[in-house]
Amino acid sequence: MFASSIFHRLCFLASLVLAAPMALAESNTPLSLAVDAAWQRSPLARTLEARRGESVAGQESAQSWIAGSPSVGLSQRNDRGTNQTGYRETEVSVSAPIWLPGQRSARESLANVSADELEAQIANTRLAIAGEVREQLWAVAAAREELAEAQDHQRHLDALSGDVMRRVKAGDLARTDGLLAQQEVLAAKSAITAAQTRLQVATARYVTLTGQPSIPSPIPEPIAVSMQEPHPRMLFARKSIQRSQASLHAVNSTRSDPPTVGLLMRREQNGLVSGSTQSVGIAVQIPFGTNARNLPLESAALTKIETARAEAAQTESILQSDIELARQQLTAAEQGLQAASERAALTREHTELIAKSFRMGERGLNDLLRSHALSHEADVSERQQKVAVGLAHARLNQALGILP
Repeated sequence: MFASSIFHRLCFLASLVLAAPMALAESNTPLSLAVDAAWQRSPLARTLEARRGESVAGQESAQSWIAGSPSVGLSQRNDRGTNQTGYRETEVSVSAPIWLPGQRSARESLANVSADELEAQIANTRLAIAGEVREQLWAVAAAREELAEAQDHQRHLDALSGDVMRRVKAGDLARTDGLLAQQEVLAAKSAITAAQTRLQVATARYVTLTGQPSIPSPIPEPIAVSMQEPHPRMLFARKSIQRSQASLHAVNSTRSDPPTVGLLMRREQNGLVSGSTQSVGIAVQIPFGTNARNLPLESAALTKIETARAEAAQTESILQSDIELARQQLTAAEQGLQAASERAALTREHTELIAKSFRMGERGLNDLLRSHALSHEADVSERQQKVAVGLAHARLNQALGILP
């Protein structure tokens, strides 16, 4: 029986693995390794994996005919304080509570379903941790892009400031233009410092989550063709319903405490010179179930069923909503990237024309700096939209239940 239960659990685990879409079947990718590292650092993950031992112990206990710990009894009687005829009686008993056939099968079913629910909870928790890793990884990517663009902007302003200062010394530009250019350079340095701080914060959060000091450059995930079947969130909700139903069945099958069966061995000696007699007996104690015992247990089991059904319905509704929202966000991110790329190309061309006019003395420094600021803003937007598209890919796969 125990071997069959282990085989049942192995089949269940295999179904979770084989249900993943083949498009994302590659393992040992930087993202999957990061998820593995975060899983190893998660206290909840450690607790759930430790509960596997409890689950196996529960299955072994449910397969036993003994419903509790056996007990040994010893009693002795004599007449030393009364007649003093040498009468002596010694009795040794061994007893144990046992499951009735229906009770034992109900307990086995509950133990097996509880083991399945635990595995579903582990899969659901791993998916949640994967979502945290995805979010933090793309947060680092966004901070990196912000810092990179701020550094590029400063390099452009450094080159422009050098050109302006040479023209100021040559008398082509006023001293105020040189001061204005230097102010823009200092402002760009302040922006770099702020961007570095945000990158440090994002990096620290990622390292705290995964324990990995080296952060890979994120690559947009290929979008899954369809939702994972079974989805870890829905699977956990369904297994919770099944466990609650199995618990109710166990309560209905165990209307009273288990009966106790005992074996008695008695030895009697009637006098000082007479011989002794021995006898063997069997004792059975059958408790009666009462409403005071059964109704609270049955009511609690029914409450758990209703709660699990409500949570499953809510999970299904939220799941569909999350998937639809993730698809809409992906569409919006792709459209935003297209618009940002077109805008960045136009602002770069505009800045090149203004810079050419500035060198020829046809435009002032204010026009050039404003054009540089607009170009910088457009480049930042384009970089951030690329990150947004990658994050939208990750969020859609997360909503679909895809593990890296």
